[in-house]
Amino acid sequence: MTFIFLRDKDLRQRVNEFLSGAKRRMKRTQLQLRLNREKRRKAELLNELGKKVWADKLQAEKYQPFLDHLGQLEKQGLDSQAELKGILSKIIELRNNQEGAHQTYKQFLKLKENGQHPDGHKIHAAKEEEKRLKKEIKDFEIKIRTGQEAIQAIDRQKAEQFATLGTIIDEDRPEHKNFLGLYVQIDKMNRNILHYLNEIEKLR
Repeated sequence: MTFIFLRDKDLRQRVNEFLSGAKRRMKRTQLQLRLNREKRRKAELLNELGKKVWADKLQAEKYQPFLDHLGQLEKQGLDSQAELKGILSKIIELRNNQEGAHQTYKQFLKLKENGQHPDGHKIHAAKEEEKRLKKEIKDFEIKIRTGQEAIQAIDRQKAEQFATLGTIIDEDRPEHKNFLGLYVQIDKMNRNILHYLNEIEKLR
């Protein structure tokens, strides 16, 4: 087989082309992974830049709609968190009541086991109260999950606004001492992204 391979130039060329192609694909995959990493870093920097604009309340008519929208989202988030806090307090109260109803029901059963004759209506009432409280707790837990999902949705909207605002600020480059460090890092990411795009293009 080795002898045939050495003599068959066509076969050697096809094998070399295959190996060369495999190396190119591997190299291109590595470069693509690095490119994606740099893009993610840039997106994080733009998000951070948007947050700084929001924190510093940069005064400019162009950015005001974004700041107003972020202010509304911030209020919605705080209102939702306050509502969740109230629901959690209610759940704690209901669980304590449920435990009390459960203990009362157990005491009635213990009396019955000891040969005493507690009021059957009271036993039934204690059991029903425990069931009612359990259902109420379950309903409030659903509200907690719904509220948490609402807060997550608000956070996603805020992240989108920060990213959009950061992108606009990056394009405009207003002079601001708190933004300079991020400008430098974003420029570095842009150079890296361009480098990897060029290298990937060479391997096509």
